[in-house]
Amino acid sequence: MVKEAVSDEEIMAAVWLRVREFNNFREDSFRMEDHKKYLAEIEFKALKERMAGETKGFRKVSCLNASLPLTELTLFADHDLCSKCKYFDDGEERVVVGTLDLNQCMRLPNEIIGQRPQGIGSDFLRAYLSSVCVAKELQRKGLGHALISKSKTVAEKWGIIHLYVHVALDNEPAKRLYLKSGFVHESDEPFADAKFLGRPRRILLWFGLPNPHNL
Repeated sequence: MVKEAVSDEEIMAAVWLRVREFNNFREDSFRMEDHKKYLAEIEFKALKERMAGETKGFRKVSCLNASLPLTELTLFADHDLCSKCKYFDDGEERVVVGTLDLNQCMRLPNEIIGQRPQGIGSDFLRAYLSSVCVAKELQRKGLGHALISKSKTVAEKWGIIHLYVHVALDNEPAKRLYLKSGFVHESDEPFADAKFLGRPRRILLWFGLPNPHNL
């Protein structure tokens, strides 16, 4: 099941998945669980503020999640995934196994800016995907494609006609996923910018949604 998150419990489950997938933790480190909890609380607060329209520059933000019933995961997924990424939906225990944010805005902080469309009102018609991840146990099973497909549907309902995503240049699986989903290359992050930010260089991919008004 892929849908927009509504409850705080589901949003927190998505946040825990991001903490799990975006960081390499040394489990024997002192107070590691406290550190994970701190990261989750910071991300949850920031995401809630963006979704509530309280973050400058963001017009609209939605957290989209792919989830499975807990009973389908207990035999092969680890305890961390099944416990921290769990939430209740209509009385059923489910686990968030994939997540992303859809952001209607002119730009994302510290990222390459999309070039389409130009001029006044660009932030109404442009959106970016961010925080895209799938639980490592379930990668290459179609969840990433399902999340992207749902994000296109939601973006189109918002009136978005230009959808963007940033990808690390060396992330071949992610690039294949987006290209297979119809995204095309638009621009590259300058070497100097990536070096200054201390991260792998990124590229910007674009997807065109239906444009009924030819804007």
